[in-house]
Amino acid sequence: MEELITLKELLHQGKVAEALVIVEELEEMSKSDKLNKIFSYGIILLVHLIKQVAEQRSTKSWETSIFNSVKQIQ
Repeated sequence: MEELITLKELLHQGKVAEALVIVEELEEMSKSDKLNKIFSYGIILLVHLIKQVAEQRSTKSWETSIFNSVKQIQ
């Protein structure tokens, strides 16, 4: 949130080049956050798929978790 306040101040001051640096940093943070979420959903997906194979059964909650994980990854 602090970055957005700084960005706003820089834009009001006409310091576009410095504002663009902050925008690039925010983009990188956003990409990193997305990758972390994909990784987390991937772990959940693999755990439930492994449980299905290992136990040779499935539960409604596993099916829901698998469906939700795939949807979030997409």
